[in-house]
Amino acid sequence: MSSYHWSLVNSTPTAGGRTFARTLGPAEHSFYYDRITNGTADILWHYTLKLVDPSQAASLFSEANVGRAWATVKQYYPLLGACMEPQTDGTVKFIVNENALVHHQPDEITIQTIESVEDAMTLIWRGVRDKPTEDSHIMTRVFVLARADQPGTFEVIFKAAHAISDAMSGATLARTFFDVVSAPPIQVPALEKRLAMALPSNALNPSLKMSLARQRWRRAIGKVTFMNMRSKLSGGHTLPRTVTEKTYRTPATTSRVFLRLSSADSRAILDGCRRHKVTFGSAIPVIAQMALTRLLHRRYLRGDIFLEEWEYRRRQPMHYGGPVNLRPYLDEEWQRAGGVSEMLLMIDYYDCTLPFMPSPYGARRDAGVPRVDGAPPYSALLSRPRFFHRASLAKQQLARTVRHPLLLEIAHARQPLYVTRKKKIAVHWQADLKGELLPPFPELDKLDHVSPDYCFSGALSSIGDMTAILPDNYPLPPTHPLSIRTAHAPPSPAYGTVGDSTSKTTPSEIKLAAPTTLTPAVVLQIVDSQTYLHGRPMEFILSSATARGHIDLTLTYDANVYRTEDAEEYMRECRLAALYYFGNEEAGPTKGKL
Repeated sequence: MSSYHWSLVNSTPTAGGRTFARTLGPAEHSFYYDRITNGTADILWHYTLKLVDPSQAASLFSEANVGRAWATVKQYYPLLGACMEPQTDGTVKFIVNENALVHHQPDEITIQTIESVEDAMTLIWRGVRDKPTEDSHIMTRVFVLARADQPGTFEVIFKAAHAISDAMSGATLARTFFDVVSAPPIQVPALEKRLAMALPSNALNPSLKMSLARQRWRRAIGKVTFMNMRSKLSGGHTLPRTVTEKTYRTPATTSRVFLRLSSADSRAILDGCRRHKVTFGSAIPVIAQMALTRLLHRRYLRGDIFLEEWEYRRRQPMHYGGPVNLRPYLDEEWQRAGGVSEMLLMIDYYDCTLPFMPSPYGARRDAGVPRVDGAPPYSALLSRPRFFHRASLAKQQLARTVRHPLLLEIAHARQPLYVTRKKKIAVHWQADLKGELLPPFPELDKLDHVSPDYCFSGALSSIGDMTAILPDNYPLPPTHPLSIRTAHAPPSPAYGTVGDSTSKTTPSEIKLAAPTTLTPAVVLQIVDSQTYLHGRPMEFILSSATARGHIDLTLTYDANVYRTEDAEEYMRECRLAALYYFGNEEAGPTKGKL
């Protein structure tokens, strides 16, 4: 695993400073192939900020202060200023130049005034759909947009390559930048110490401390377990779609449906979760299944789905899955040093299979089939007890994934499949552009034992309550465990200390001056936030998060494959399903205009 550690490749004291490099881990490598395929999988985080005192806008978001804050953030999280360079041996390396962390490339920082939030949305869609590769030479960039129509309001947008980021990283990036930009300058840690934290999971597996024989045994059993898991996946179905022979290698036309539940609806759903002792995240697979179930019933009852297809669909299982945060399962020393909140890619994936969709009326289409807005109501399709039984099944499957003693070995056994699959997409897309023959990838058959009839129903991503990792008010209090501005003694048991001091003083010798107030004056507040993803070919991913008292549901999909009207109807059904199954137990059948 030495190749996954940083090495000094240029120590000449020139104007460019020192240069460090390390090989991308397999997960990072797979997202490298995403990015070179028309900017696929890049993430944008959009925040609306309000200044407590609008008169501070000129100084707080001046070019000098924003540049200072961005340089500080990059020095704490050096992958933000890295670049990815392919090597002659087929590997790809991160290159971090010391000077690039202090100085900024053209277009890395954009500060301007916009007329309204619509101008911000234009920039966002330019990044994820219209011109996704125009900034592919930059790993991360930030937009600070002052609203002319609302003085004291700013739209702040971060764009990052997925190879160095995930959902947890997005919160870290925003939290750190808002904390640093709203507070006085701080001393930055030594670059070597920060690079030592920016490692792939392959270099942070606790089993690396075991004997070589035991490591080999764990890797072998992890690979066999992964292959067995894949071989059990068969059948399935998803939303009606259009797929051709070229779809897998055709860059997605990213589209999105966003739904924010009211505070009253969100409170009712979360109260229902507590009442039934389930999390909203564990119930999302069943909500997604029931939304699709009702949508398909509506299509069948009005004649859009033929009998043969209907009989097939109603007998198939439904396969879901999504990302798992690996940080809590990695090297304990790395976690204590602040690894839980590092800015880097650190995910694996879980699979969740649910029984066939409920179809209590079989193939009937007669008037005796109850209809509410063209489809049987949820009360007629699946009872609440059965819903929560399925939610329990989903919860158990996720628990088995994260509690497996070979979690990391299974995750690492999965990575060669993902790297090869994404390499094939990138290579075939580029060959298409050049009019060349598509090179074969016979090794894929050896890496994946999934059944040929396997159909993925949809991806899911549930972050939960964002408040714990992304507070609304800045700067953060001096005692906050996630603030990089303050030395903590002892480190927070939940998060560890982010960063380190360059001082040679030992922790026991550190004397912290008592703050004048326990909580600093609030300078800025997050009043809204959303995430945008540049979708992959055939993407269909439902994301959920809770912030500021609201549950947000976001569907990102490939409009080359799925119809907009189907996606919008699906999202409305997700809301109705959540309200019915988590709402008032005495409520009647859920009704809603579509």
